[in-house]
Amino acid sequence: MCVERERAGYLEGVVSIVVNVLLFIVKFYYGLLFNSIAVIADAIHTLSDSLTSAILIVGFRIAYRRPDYEHPFGHGRAELIASLIIGVVLGFVAYELSVESYRKLLEASTLVFSLILVIILAFSALVKELLAQWAFRLADEYNSQSIRGDAWHHRSDALVTGILAIAIFIGSKYWWFDGAAGLALSLIIFYVAIKLVFEASSELLGKAPEKNIIEKIIYIAKNASPTILSVHHIHVHKYGEHVEVTLHVDLPDTITLEEAHKIATLVEEKIKSELGYETTVHVEPVTSKHKIKHED
Repeated sequence: MCVERERAGYLEGVVSIVVNVLLFIVKFYYGLLFNSIAVIADAIHTLSDSLTSAILIVGFRIAYRRPDYEHPFGHGRAELIASLIIGVVLGFVAYELSVESYRKLLEASTLVFSLILVIILAFSALVKELLAQWAFRLADEYNSQSIRGDAWHHRSDALVTGILAIAIFIGSKYWWFDGAAGLALSLIIFYVAIKLVFEASSELLGKAPEKNIIEKIIYIAKNASPTILSVHHIHVHKYGEHVEVTLHVDLPDTITLEEAHKIATLVEEKIKSELGYETTVHVEPVTSKHKIKHED
């Protein structure tokens, strides 16, 4: 799974860069051919999408490095850092789009109709939306925030290009459409950017695991041995795909140290086998009197 996930990150990044460069060349060429500043600017915006894809590749490259002396639990959180950077980049995209859209509304600028440019832009928007949908599927399949962030960048470019195509098609009659739609879209992109930054930051700061994860850990631990009285003080630390768990188990003080060690090891093995988490178990002895109170 880890190898497949790593390959998925690289594949999404490389395919995105190739597609963006090809679309940039086509749009830039026709923008120059028809002397359209709007299309040339859109081409440059498409090329800028390659930046987030490059960040994604670097993030995955670092995240899947082997653990070392300074990072004994691996470098998995590098992907979260990449997601954070992509969120910031999307924020800048939203800001630039809002400023440009507001300027268009103030200037009441119109776009000259050209069927060829409309077709080129519509095709580009379609390709970028298909690329976004593919990236979203990868993000869901491999639970990757950084791939999801790159997918949103693709979708934002598809929407911006689509708006430009419509604006050129309807011509001067609805001169305000390009600016108004751009402002609305900038708000959506800004919301997505904030969400990406918040989620990545929350994970980096040590976000508590979901309730169902805690419930699974307790269930597995309790069912590892009938001798276990209770499970508590559960802490989950995520380092990308690598997860470290620490927990306490209560055992009767009548059993030997060797038996307690075997039970702790069994709990660690069960959680590793069923959830893939590396677990450290702390054993606490409980007297019979305490046990009775606990059960009540």
